[in-house]
Order: sequence, then structure tokens, then C-alpha cells
Amino acid sequence: MVRLGIELGLNHDPTVQNIFDDSECQLRIRLWGIVLVHDRGTSLLLGRPLAISPNDTNTPHPMRPKSVRLDLSEHFLLSHPIAQIQADIINSLYSPHGQSADSTMRHTNRVVKSMIEFRRQLPERYKRYFGGTADWTLEERTKLVQDITDDEGLTLLKIGIARILLLRALFSNKELEFSQRHKALLDGELTTMERSESSD
Repeated sequence: MVRLGIELGLNHDPTVQNIFDDSECQLRIRLWGIVLVHDRGTSLLLGRPLAISPNDTNTPHPMRPKSVRLDLSEHFLLSHPIAQIQADIINSLYSPHGQSADSTMRHTNRVVKSMIEFRRQLPERYKRYFGGTADWTLEERTKLVQDITDDEGLTLLKIGIARILLLRALFSNKELEFSQRHKALLDGELTTMERSESSD
């Protein structure tokens, strides 16, 4: 599918080619977006390298059209920046070549910053899913789960998968000290890093 997309030139930004009208450009952007999200998902599920590097495409992410007609789901639009984060994790932390602990932590810090920035740009209602519910009543927690939309659920699932992918890479890296690997196992290192970033 990726090869066919490349043969069709979908990996090149159609808006700068001056041969497609607006609707054709949007169609090509969306189609390539589907290909990339599928590629990243397949890589995650099967433990394979990406079929196309982020540097091999300049096609922009799909965006909501300016027209009144809303024919793109929120989940579809949010899948692309998440897929970009997943690609970064796969390329930088799951490389078959070994890397030092310092290099691993540099990559990790960059990925965490990307995750934080992505979360900051989410619609306001997503913040209730990241703030913790320890002080909530059972009724409030139940309502949170009952009110979740399909778009929100799928988006949160993909964010969770990216987070697990990152933590797994840290825990499995024998170059890191035991304390760093243990924190990753407990999800503490990432949570601590996110809190310190958010307070800056």
C-alpha cells in the first residue's frame, strides 16, 4: 500500500504542485494520511520498521475543511500527530543498532516533549482524562466513562499505545541503569517528566 502510494506521488505535497484542484489536493492528503497511520499501526502491531520514513514525505497532515460540511472525524484528524510520535519512538528507540543510555534519554526527552505538546493542543474536554480521578466520587468516575465518545476513546487508546511503546523501550534497554528501567516499568519516569514539563 505504501509503495502504491509512493508510485502515485502521494508522499509529495499536492498543494505546491499546481496540477491539482483543491478537492483533489484534499483527497490526496487524506489518502496519504490513511496510508501513514496504517503503516505506523502495522509497525507497532508486528514489530517491524516503518515502511516510509517521516523524512521521505512532505505531504501535510489532513485538516478539517473550512466548509460547513464536517466530513472528517476528530479521531481521524488527531491520529496523524499521534502516528508521528509513534514513528519517532519506533525510529529512535527501537533501532536494531545499540545506543548509549545518554542517547536513549535524549530521544526519550524529545518524545515526551512531543507528547506534552500534543496534549496541550487537544480540545479542552480531553484534559479531564489526564488529570487523575483519585479525588473523584464513584459517580463522577462512572459518568466520565459513560460520556466518552468514540472519537475520544480511539484517540486516548492511541495515546496510551504510544506511551506504552515508549515505556517498553526504556524498560527493555539494558544500557539504562536499573533505577531508570524500574521507573519506566512503573510509568513513574514519564509521569514525572510530564509534570515537570507542564509546570515550566
